[in-house]
Amino acid sequence: MGISEAAAQFPEIISAFFFCIGACAGSFLNVCIIRIPKGESIVSPPSHCACGKPIKWHDNIPILGWFFLRGKARCCGSRISFRYPLVEFATAALFLAMWLVLPPQQAVGGMVFGSLMIFCAGVDIDTMTLPDFATVGGAVLGFGLSLAMPQIQGEYPDGAPFAAEVIISGARSAAGIIVGSGVLYWVRTLGGCVLKKEAMGEGDVILAGCIGAFCGWKGALFAIFAGSIIGALTLVPIAATKKFSKKKSAPKKFDDGTEADPLAFPFGPWLALGALLYYVFLRGFADAYIGSAALLFQF
Repeated sequence: MGISEAAAQFPEIISAFFFCIGACAGSFLNVCIIRIPKGESIVSPPSHCACGKPIKWHDNIPILGWFFLRGKARCCGSRISFRYPLVEFATAALFLAMWLVLPPQQAVGGMVFGSLMIFCAGVDIDTMTLPDFATVGGAVLGFGLSLAMPQIQGEYPDGAPFAAEVIISGARSAAGIIVGSGVLYWVRTLGGCVLKKEAMGEGDVILAGCIGAFCGWKGALFAIFAGSIIGALTLVPIAATKKFSKKKSAPKKFDDGTEADPLAFPFGPWLALGALLYYVFLRGFADAYIGSAALLFQF
């Protein structure tokens, strides 16, 4: 019995399965987000408290473990960040939404893509950087998956040969890499000329290409513009509050000792959010809108 047949007969069980898989993936992503930027192994040592003592398996259950412990370590009583269950729940909800909304092949590819976006967003929030292995490697992975699972790039005419689907999907992915990174490159360059300082990091440019590898050029454009709008609506009030606040907080310091610009915010999380909105919910709407806008420029 295939998974599609099992889902038809036992929809609640299969949905719960993907939610649990997503929660476990989120737990693993938490480890990656914390350890990889520090150059630490994600395998050894096993999960441990800040005091160095290993965390018991029943305290490490995704999502529930934090609530069982009431946000405090059992061994030393130190506070455990709420981000751990938040990432786990967000990943679980994303996996479930993809399974419920998307065709199976597109959902499975989306789970890989979603995990990559959550990892990049978490690292960018912590370090204001995006690792090349995730962005460049993600673009290569997205292109490869688009060839192996053409449904990642959308629908095709009924009865289309698989070879034709592979060619179309690969072309969409390649175009997405070029357009996504190309558009953001020029935005970065022009922004730097206007502001007389770096407007965004090079990692954001590569991340846009990575998004295009999974979502095509229309998805990359949507992620850039939707991410910019959502980010601006969210962060401009925060930046204004920080700038004019009489109470000045201590500047954030990165692991290398450098201080972050208090008015600088990572763009990667907003790109990732725009990309996931497109991939899961808004592909049809965005493709139709962008396609209509593109027709206008032909006249």
